[in-house]
Parts: sequence; C-alpha cells; structure tokens
Amino acid sequence: MKNKVLLSLAAAIIFLGGGYGLYVWLGSMQQEPPKRAAKPQAIAVKIQNANPSTIEAEIVTFGRVESEQPVDIVAEVSGKIRESVHLQVGQSVRKGQVLFTLGKETFELGLQSQKSNFMREVAMILPDMKIDYPNRYQAWSSYFASLEVDKSLPKLPSYESEKEKTFLATKGILTSYYNIKAQEATLDKYVVTAPFSGSISEVYLQNGSVAPPNGKVLRLAQNSQLELKVPVDTRDVHWLKIGTKVGVATEDDSQQWIGTIARIGDIVNPATQSLDVYVKIQNGKNPIYAGMYLRATMQGGTIQNAIEVPRRAVFNDNEIYTVKNDSVLHLQTVQIKKSNKETLIISGINEGEKVVTEPLINAYDEMIVKILKENTGSTDAKLSVK
Repeated sequence: MKNKVLLSLAAAIIFLGGGYGLYVWLGSMQQEPPKRAAKPQAIAVKIQNANPSTIEAEIVTFGRVESEQPVDIVAEVSGKIRESVHLQVGQSVRKGQVLFTLGKETFELGLQSQKSNFMREVAMILPDMKIDYPNRYQAWSSYFASLEVDKSLPKLPSYESEKEKTFLATKGILTSYYNIKAQEATLDKYVVTAPFSGSISEVYLQNGSVAPPNGKVLRLAQNSQLELKVPVDTRDVHWLKIGTKVGVATEDDSQQWIGTIARIGDIVNPATQSLDVYVKIQNGKNPIYAGMYLRATMQGGTIQNAIEVPRRAVFNDNEIYTVKNDSVLHLQTVQIKKSNKETLIISGINEGEKVVTEPLINAYDEMIVKILKENTGSTDAKLSVK
C-alpha cells in the first residue's frame, strides 16, 4: 500500500515537471513583436533674421541735478551766531549779502586794549625821535595824533635809514603794529557774507548756536549753474568724451533740456562699479531745480557691422544659437560690443543668419528644432536693428 502511494506521487511530479518544460519550450518558440522607436519631438524656437548695420552706442542713465558750485560756509572764528538772513533751506541770497555775524564784543575789547598799548609805545618813542631823528619827529608825531582805539591802524610811516629801522624794531613798534593788523583781519571774519548769489541748501547750525572755530554753518548752492550727476558703467565710459551733447529729460519726457558732458570722474564707486559723469545743463523754457531726478541720453561712438539682441539670447558670456537650414541649432561665439539695460549689441553675425532670441533648456549643438516665429525687428523680441 505504501509503495502505491510513493509511485503515484512520483508520477504526479514527473507529469507536472514535463508540463512546465513543454510550456517553457513552446514559449521560447514564440517571437516578441518589434518595438517602435519613439520619434523625437523638435522644440520650437523664436528667431530673428540678422541684418548687421551701423549702430549708435547710446548710453541711457539717471541721476540728480546738483549745483555746480556748492560751498560750505564756515565760521572761521568762534562765536554765537546772529543771523542777518533767515537761516533756512531754500532761502535765496545775493552775492556780498551778510549771511550772519558772530558775537565779537570780547574780541573787540581785547583788540582795543592792544591798540591802547600801541599808542603808549609810540608816545614813548617820540622824545627819542625828537633828539636822535629830528627830521623824522614830525612824521611820527602826526602818526600818533591819527591813532584811535576804535578805528583801524593807519599805515606806519616809512623809515628813511637802517638806523631808524633798528630803533623801531628794538622798541617793539613793528611787532606790535603787525600783531594788531593780524587781529584786525581776524575781526573781519566775524561778519560772514555770501560769496555768490544762490540759495541755502543745508543748515548745520541755527541762529543762537555757538559756532566752533572752522565749524560748518550752512551750505550755499549756486542755482544759476546746475549740472546733472549720473553714474556710467566703467565698461561704457570709453564711449564718452567731454563736450559731447546730452539729451536731458524727465522720466515721462514732459520736460526736456540740452546738456554737455563737463567732466568725467576717475574714482570708481566700489558698490556699483561705475564712474560719475557730470552734465552741464543749458537753461531752456522749462525751469530746472537742484535735486530733480532726470534721465540723460548720451551718444557715444558707432559700432560697425553689429546687431542688437535681447540679453537673454546670449549665454556663457559670449555664446548664442543660430538656426541652420531652418532646422538645426548651431552654437556660435560672438563679440559683445556694448551692454544695455535689456539688450546687447554684438558682432560676429553674418547677414541673414537666424538668431535664436530666447534661452533654451537642455539644448545642444546640431539639435533639431523648428522655427516658431520669424522676427525681422519686432519690438516684442527686443531686436531692433539701427
């Protein structure tokens, strides 16, 4: 009985193994259907037909109007400020007009004391003059009579001999005289006048404040001579020359002026890597004021055989794509002649070449593409050729 069970089990195993082997053999005889290769999809690109020509190197930048001669008015001596005109921003003044005075009473009293001592010194030499220099006595006597403590010292009588000169020096007359004249010159500094006609642009010390020696009191701007200060990228400065005409206008072009480049700075702003260019503005029918924010359009030289493309068309600093035979991308190196805010002026492109005007993702040389739209100078693609 046991042997029958084992024989049945062995027969079942042989039957199942043979069936599986037959299944595998029949399956290997069957051929798989051929797989269809996926057809690559050509990407669509926007292009422009290149038309190289001569392009003006135009530089557009913005800046503020400043006075050509802003001057800080300082108090050369110490004293309490007493305004003669109202010290406030925007106050207009005339050339030579007294701006303010400084309290000088104490200084004046000290100067009068020095003059009194000088009068005593001159009086003391008169007896010696009468004996030793009789021909000079009258001149010095008249000089003594002209002295007043509240008036400026008159000029000393000229000496007629070396002996007289030595006598005056040993008596201290010359030293006292020039000390007093120096103090009289200092007294003039207590009255501060406007060096030119203009208006006050800044006030540092108010009426009644005590000004320290050489302390700034106000800033005076000359409104009749204004200039526009604009930053220009160091890469573009070489296009500009002193004396070049400049178009100046408000942002909305509602007011316009003509200017000329007066000077070009030589100190680079480390934050912006730009140089300051100063444009002298000619007065026109529209008034112009210090502090206005204006646009300057400056014409540089000309660029031969060039086109203008959007900045996004150039990658890796100097590479672009063109389309050959209307379907094949071609990687090409160009020369960037000038950078603008939204465009680049480049050379190295031949007439009729189709320049790709947009950045491409995962693109490569000899890639198959299709032209989406041709553009021969559309403003939408920013590809105007001048």
